[in-house]
Amino acid sequence: MRITLFIEVIVIISMGLVSIIEGIRLTTVEKIQPDPLGPDFYNIGIGLILVILGSIYFISQLGKVPRGEKVVGKEYRKYKITMLSTIVVMVIYILLIHLIGYLFASAIFFVLINRVVGFRSWLTNLVATTIMTVSYYLIFVTWMGMIFPRGVLFDF
Repeated sequence: MRITLFIEVIVIISMGLVSIIEGIRLTTVEKIQPDPLGPDFYNIGIGLILVILGSIYFISQLGKVPRGEKVVGKEYRKYKITMLSTIVVMVIYILLIHLIGYLFASAIFFVLINRVVGFRSWLTNLVATTIMTVSYYLIFVTWMGMIFPRGVLFDF
């Protein structure tokens, strides 16, 4: 078994278990203001999702693990470029979110990250970006009432 696969699965499942434990702990704490969707049930739900997805990921990767093979040459270079590009895009997102706000920074982030992960068609990329940006905005800002940075340049 690849050691990196084992580490990935351990981290994902451990994070899930910690989230479940914290959610259970928060349900036993007396609440000043009752909140049916508070952090307790949210933590438990996210933790369960992480544990389930971590287990599915481990099982799905078992048959794909090459024994004794190392990633070298072009594959390793492509992997490094993808990882570095992802980090750069995330740093750009962090810098832009306070300047231009959540909505526009998210749209730029999704265009760039979709490109990094493999969207080659600009039309497909723009459609996916629009769907993701609008969905996240509707879910988190409109439906859940979360307050995200509006940005210095834009005020909506």
